[in-house]
Amino acid sequence: MSLKKCVLFILIFVSANLQGQKEEFDFKKDFRLHIKETREEINIDGHLDEAVWNSADIGTDFWQKIPFFAEGADPKTEVRLTYDENFLYVGTKCYQTEDVVIQSLRRDEYWDNDGIAIILDPFNSRINANLFGTSAVGVQWDALYSETSGINSDWSNKWYVETQITDEYWSAEFAIPFKILRYKTDITEWGLNFVRNVQYAREFHNWTAVPESFWPPNPAFAGAMVWDKPPTKKSGNYNLIPYAISGISKEVGEDLKPNFKLGLDARVAVGSSLNLDLTVNPDFSQIEVDELVTNLTRFNIFLPEKRTFFLENSDLFADYGQPPVRPFFSRTIGLDADRQPVPILYGARLTGNLTPDLRMGFMNIHSLQTDDALAQNQSAFTLKKQFGRSFIQGMFLNRQAFNEGEMIGDDFGRNASVEAAYLSDNGQFSGWVGGHLSFKEGYSTQQGMYNIGLNFTNPSWEILSDFFTLQENYFADMGFTARIENYDAERDTTIRKGFHSHYTTVDYTIRPQEGGIARHNFGVENLIVFNQDWSFNERNNLLRYFMVFNTGEEINLRYNIYDVELQFPFSFTGDTPLPSQRYKYSDINLEFRSDQRRLFSYSVSGSTGGFYNGSLNKFQVDAQYRIQPWGRFSVGYQWNDIKFPEPYGEALITALLAKVEIGFSKNLLWTTLFQYVDQSDFMGINSRIQWRFSPMSDIFLVYIDNYDLITNLAGLSRSAATNNRALVLKLNYWY
Repeated sequence: MSLKKCVLFILIFVSANLQGQKEEFDFKKDFRLHIKETREEINIDGHLDEAVWNSADIGTDFWQKIPFFAEGADPKTEVRLTYDENFLYVGTKCYQTEDVVIQSLRRDEYWDNDGIAIILDPFNSRINANLFGTSAVGVQWDALYSETSGINSDWSNKWYVETQITDEYWSAEFAIPFKILRYKTDITEWGLNFVRNVQYAREFHNWTAVPESFWPPNPAFAGAMVWDKPPTKKSGNYNLIPYAISGISKEVGEDLKPNFKLGLDARVAVGSSLNLDLTVNPDFSQIEVDELVTNLTRFNIFLPEKRTFFLENSDLFADYGQPPVRPFFSRTIGLDADRQPVPILYGARLTGNLTPDLRMGFMNIHSLQTDDALAQNQSAFTLKKQFGRSFIQGMFLNRQAFNEGEMIGDDFGRNASVEAAYLSDNGQFSGWVGGHLSFKEGYSTQQGMYNIGLNFTNPSWEILSDFFTLQENYFADMGFTARIENYDAERDTTIRKGFHSHYTTVDYTIRPQEGGIARHNFGVENLIVFNQDWSFNERNNLLRYFMVFNTGEEINLRYNIYDVELQFPFSFTGDTPLPSQRYKYSDINLEFRSDQRRLFSYSVSGSTGGFYNGSLNKFQVDAQYRIQPWGRFSVGYQWNDIKFPEPYGEALITALLAKVEIGFSKNLLWTTLFQYVDQSDFMGINSRIQWRFSPMSDIFLVYIDNYDLITNLAGLSRSAATNNRALVLKLNYWY
């Protein structure tokens, strides 16, 4: 089917379904919870024994969201709200006679625990929200929600919660400072919802009737929090977060070296709706290390941002483009051309709302010069204008190199982006279009990236079609591009080639309300890629079937068909590269996942089939054992056996990952990660103790021990040589 016919079919199908849809709820009118000011002092201890809780409006009669949509969720949940000059207070009672399920005492581990969360949309945007949640034992979760990028749980802020567990229910009290929220003082109603996790029943409940095809925190279906009077603007809203770090390190071939470093982060509220983030001499040693993955593709992989400075309102910058290409990707900042870290001198970010329907973001970061890299100044400016849930947004990026303080005029990279998206009020239909240009010395043609797409979702169907064009001279110096850089193994060089891609996926879901199966999902995917001159490049077809049992087990079956015109010789084994020609092959994959609520859980997957002109057999097993609530022990093993006909070689690629997490309390955690990835010639240990001695204030003790794997001349065995080793002590205090 041609692209034109495919898009026409989707438009007709969507139009027919939209005409048949009845808007059952007016969420802001049908779900309303009034909030009144209190003069009473509230002790955040998890006991709802203050008088104000008895007089507050009660939100109850939650809706069952998962495993299927139903009115009258059981067990019962009650939520209450009040506020004073400084805090928004939330009181909840979650009735439950079964033992609570707690899989971790680690902050932001929310969805696998019994818990409850509040969803706040102060600007009634219906596409962005703040989320604050707690597990039944008082472990905090906070996150940002964006319609285009989903939930970002790496965002954290300073607020308070305590819980209590009784024989009939568990209760929680939240105190959320107004100074960490962004809002306008003339808005009398905020978007509001709650989501509760009931792990023993494998259910999620919402206060409002969020349709079953949408994730529970989606603010498109928020009700209204009705203020007796809006909260006032807060003055003096700032946080200073100084840090000190001391440690010793040893690089291969060098002597032991002591380290000492000071730095400062700051958050300053500019009015009540903008936030200024500042960082001077930042250090990210406490950030959790990336878990390496085996990459059996010809292209780079995408790893998420975890550094706190880049996270608040990150969707303003990061949501441009589509997953194959992002004009802005903050993980490129603070790295040299070889993806090695370089010191950052300072960073500044101003983000938030200028008006309820106009958001802005500005960022400037300066990294220092090293022996291997020039200094870089990187800036980004973006505006996003909403029209209901739909929006238009634009962004400009600038990277400029400096040498010993002098600007290098021809060493720059600039990007401009404009995008528009239509999102229907009922959340079922969306469409988007985007145009992007890059500017770099020496290039004047083929500098664009363009995309257009449609999506339709209802309780049974999800259909997505996206068309993408990336021209060969589009550079994203501050972003991420996949597929455009092709490695030629014979000439040991990388060649840029533009492409056009069309991706379509169709999913059909059945949710039986009787029997032992909770969900059937049938899916079809098609990806076709053309070269810039519209000659054939690659086609991938996928057929899949997923089955989820009410008891929590899952079975996933996939059948993949590949048709690849290999553009340049490429080797997966280190032997003679595969020649540039057309390859057709297929494989089948089967995966089983046990009930993850159990103290012992596991998943097993395997695939077998062709791989270019050879074969690829894969096996992976992951197992986890919990000692509730304080211990979690996991191990994973990957085995990949690649065989090609002579002279293209064969390879056995394995990886082992083990992780130990011990929570002595919810404020004292010890995490150790061991990784062995022979494809990367890497073995390493990262062990971290974190003591949260005060809200958002921590002492970290981190031990790092990394090794390079060396194969002997005969290729028969491998040994490990120390690459770098460090012991770091870090203190940061949130003032």
